[in-house]
Amino acid sequence: MTTMVGEDFEDRITGLEIDVQSIKILIGGVDNKVERVRLDVQHAQGANVRMIQALRDDMTEFRDSVEARLAEVNLRFNAMDRRFDAVDDRLDAVDDRFNKVDDRFDKVEDRFDAVNRRFDEVDARFDEVIALIKEMAGGPAQSAS
Repeated sequence: MTTMVGEDFEDRITGLEIDVQSIKILIGGVDNKVERVRLDVQHAQGANVRMIQALRDDMTEFRDSVEARLAEVNLRFNAMDRRFDAVDDRLDAVDDRFNKVDDRFDKVEDRFDAVNRRFDEVDARFDEVIALIKEMAGGPAQSAS
C-alpha cells in the first residue's frame, strides 16, 4: 500500500479497505490451498494405513501358510521316521537270522574239523598198519606216500 502525502482521510481508508479486501482474498486462496494440502495428507495417511494393514495381512497369511506347510513337512518326516524304524527293525531281524546261520556254519565247520582230525588219525593209523604189514611181510618199513 502506498500512501501519498496530501491524500485525504477517506481516500486513505478506502485504499486500506481495498488492501484489506485483497489480503482477505489472498488469505482465502492460501487457506484453500492449505485445506487441499491437509486433505491430500489425510488421504496419503489413509492410503499408507491401508497399505500397511494390507502388508500385515499378507505377512500374517504368509506366516500361517508357511507354518501349515512346515507342520505338513513335520508330519511327513515323522511318517518317514516311523518307516525307517520299521526298516531298522526288519534289518535287525535279518541280522539275527544271519547270526544264527553263521552260528550253524561255525558248528558245521567245527564238525568238519573234527571229521578231518579223525581222518588224519585214521590216515596215521593206516600208515602205521601199512608199516606193520610191510614189516611183517619181511620188507623194509616204508611209509606209504
